[in-house]
Amino acid sequence: MSLPSAPTERKTGALFILPASLALIMTGFGIIIPVFPQRLEALGLGAGTLALMEGAFGLGTFLFSTPMGVMANRIGRKPLILFALMGFVLTNLTLALVNTPLLFILVRFLEGMFVAGFMPAAMAMVGDAVPLERQGRWMGIMTTAQAGGIALGPAIGGLLYQSWGFTSPFFLSAGFALAASLLAIFMLPETLPEQVRLQELKRRAKRLRGEKGRDANAPNLLLLAWLFAALLFIDFGTLFVFPFSLPQYPFFFANVLHYSTTQYGLIISAYGLTVAVFPLLLGRLIDALPKKLLIVIGALLGAALNLAMLFSHQYSLLIAAAALAGVGSALLMPGLGTIYLNASSDQNRSQLMGIRSTAISLALLVAPLAQAAAGPWITPQITFAIAAGISIAMALFVVVALKNYR
Repeated sequence: MSLPSAPTERKTGALFILPASLALIMTGFGIIIPVFPQRLEALGLGAGTLALMEGAFGLGTFLFSTPMGVMANRIGRKPLILFALMGFVLTNLTLALVNTPLLFILVRFLEGMFVAGFMPAAMAMVGDAVPLERQGRWMGIMTTAQAGGIALGPAIGGLLYQSWGFTSPFFLSAGFALAASLLAIFMLPETLPEQVRLQELKRRAKRLRGEKGRDANAPNLLLLAWLFAALLFIDFGTLFVFPFSLPQYPFFFANVLHYSTTQYGLIISAYGLTVAVFPLLLGRLIDALPKKLLIVIGALLGAALNLAMLFSHQYSLLIAAAALAGVGSALLMPGLGTIYLNASSDQNRSQLMGIRSTAISLALLVAPLAQAAAGPWITPQITFAIAAGISIAMALFVVVALKNYR
């Protein structure tokens, strides 16, 4: 059943709370990035504790993304958004107060669990309320919000830490998430269609009564994962590249290329800024071009920085290569997101977005672990070659595997 155009337009307009909330929460993530190493060092802890904390966060998102996607079809999209934002508030306030390794790791795991539902619910909301012809642009807006928040946060966090001490970045991060929560409470609409909610309630009632037999309309998570296996593999492969090669960058820049920390930071910033800016600049183009083409170009451009690290050590070219890699991400992420939304339905959209978030979390969890395992046995140049090869291989895989997608 189609909704009247005027309510649809109002609902779509109100969804701008989503990228605003995402920008605030990712800025909050960025704010605490430069603070953790300093805090751990002051407590006599080191890189091992930091690695365990980040691994705990990744494990939380990996374990709970799919269950949160399922919940978004039972209780609605908006409650999951609020759960993620309020959980982020609570964990940031807790991190400002704890001072033992076990608590740091436990709270980061809980934080991963809380925020696991944000992206599945947010992407489902976009698919629920935004017309197909404008979904690519919305995927670009969400990408901009995510990348912009991450790029802006560390600079704010560093200044706060130097000026007001360890707890101030966490309090500001919690404040950002609280502001996003208030915006969501009063302005964000619920987009889950009422008939989908009623169907889910009927299925749950049947299960509680012990009635046997499967509802043909009920989403099957394993079947969904199988049907979208090619897209999930592309997500995993393309997102594996950067966290796999990133640990080698600062050491290669300092020890081989003899560039300063500031010069290295500018290269990473060039990547982050292009990811943040280009989805807005290319909004209409993202809507107009075939999504398969966007993904292929994005995957190929994703190899630019690692190829430059192998073959060109001139600083200006490295900056340009980082920017090209950022453009690749700015094309690839909205293109993939739009294909997921176009291929999903009201009944399975949030579940599919949860499965996708699980695949993404797995990539972000496995990639640094793979580098940690392989790092002692391979040179940085081999790391860059592997990463560039994966990017190019993913582009070829897209050509073959997505031949039925436009």
